[in-house]
Amino acid sequence: MAKGFEWEFTPDQNDIDACKGAAMPCTSGYTYPKESTAIWYGKRWMKETGRTGTVKSIPAHQKTSSYVLDY
Repeated sequence: MAKGFEWEFTPDQNDIDACKGAAMPCTSGYTYPKESTAIWYGKRWMKETGRTGTVKSIPAHQKTSSYVLDY
């Protein structure tokens, strides 16, 4: 597992209503060195996108490589 943290967004009821009933949680996909940094960037993302809900820090997931082999 990768070291570091990423943010995870969970929408509140106002956000779900604004998205016409769709609950669309998401994660950052980026790795930050500290929990507080991940949360700061998550809250910044919420403000920039106009989303409402909660942001928390979670351990970053290691990204797996994907590629296509040509035969």
